[in-house]
Parts: sequence; structure tokens; C-alpha cells
Amino acid sequence: MPEIEQFDPHAGAGELGRVARRRARVRQRLLEVAEKLMEERGVEAVTIDDIAAGAEIARRSFYHHFESKYDLLVPIARARTRTVNLRLERLAASIADPAEAMAAAIRHGLRAFTSDPLCNWFILESGLSHERLYEGVGESANRDAQRGVAAGRFRIDNPKVAGLIISASFIALLSANLAKKLRERDLDDAVAYLLRLLGLDSNEAHDIAHRPLSPLPRAKSQMNPTS
Repeated sequence: MPEIEQFDPHAGAGELGRVARRRARVRQRLLEVAEKLMEERGVEAVTIDDIAAGAEIARRSFYHHFESKYDLLVPIARARTRTVNLRLERLAASIADPAEAMAAAIRHGLRAFTSDPLCNWFILESGLSHERLYEGVGESANRDAQRGVAAGRFRIDNPKVAGLIISASFIALLSANLAKKLRERDLDDAVAYLLRLLGLDSNEAHDIAHRPLSPLPRAKSQMNPTS
């Protein structure tokens, strides 16, 4: 198996550039192999030996790039979480009413993140701080809430607290849904409660949170060049 080249402080700029590019290619290959294996087998079933073998490097070379399997998993899961958020952003942008846009994004998000085991790991098991998780699951909700305030649809006295409550509720709902403690209707009922928190009355919140969902836009990588 090919070995990872080590940096030589006495090497010229051209040589250092080649080594850096090689390291970057190996790192990317490790990420791609790990993502594929974890999709097929699940996170816990995949070992460092599996990943190293798939990337055609020695096990010890793995540690030139990542400290552990979970260290490698963070950028993979964060990228997938970001991809879901971009799809949610496109969906929200297509809906005129900010309240309906936010409800649809949260409802789809709860389902999309639950169905992706790598996103689930990132949100529920990575051990990252709430601030780091907010980067993955809170950005879209915060944007949609601000849009609703600007349009006069939401009344939020303390946006910072409201944002924390929404993102924390989202994580709690994901955890319960993953544990199969919730029905589909429960997810939509939860969104109705969140809309009430943002100032909508009970009847309107319930109506918006239980409307038929438009399809979630595909990821850019799933679209053909002409779409």
C-alpha cells in the first residue's frame, strides 16, 4: 500500500506543494471511502482498518490525517447536514408566506435528518457543543425566523432565546423520532407549537403545520446539468 509522504522542511517550494496536494488527495479519498462504507454498513460497523483498506493506505497512515474514526466522521456528517440545509433554504425561498416557509422547512428537516444516519450521528452523538451543532441545524431556522419578523408574521421579543429554543427543540424531536417515540402527526404538532411560540394563534399555527408538504428540492449533486 502507498505510504503518506512526510513534509521535509528542507524541500523546495515545488516539492512541498506536491506533498501537500498528495496529502489532500489521500485525505479526500479517506473521506469518500468512509462515507460510502458508513452509508452501507452504519457508523459503528465500520472500522479504521476498513477505511484504510478501502483507501489503499496503511492503517498507520490514517493517523496522519485523522485522530480517530469519529474525527473523520465530523466533516462528512457536517457536509451532509449542510446539504440538507441548502435544500431546505431552496424550499423556504419558494414559499411566499414566511410562517408556512418556516413550518415546511422544519417539518422536512425533521424527516430528512432522521432518515440520514450520518446526520443523526452528527447531531445526536458527536458530542459537539450546542454552538457547533447550531451551525448545522440552527442556521436555517434563524434565517426563517428573521424573515418572519421582518414581514410582521412573527412576534419575537428576544430573538436569541427564541433561536435557542427552536434549535434545542429540533434536536430533542430528532432524538425522539429516531427512537421511534413519535408518529408523523406528532412532528407536525410540534411545529404547530413552535409557530405559536413565534406569535401565531393556535388555529392558524395548526393549519399551517398540517398542510400537505411540497417535495423537498433535490441536492445540487442529484440534479443533471440542465436542471
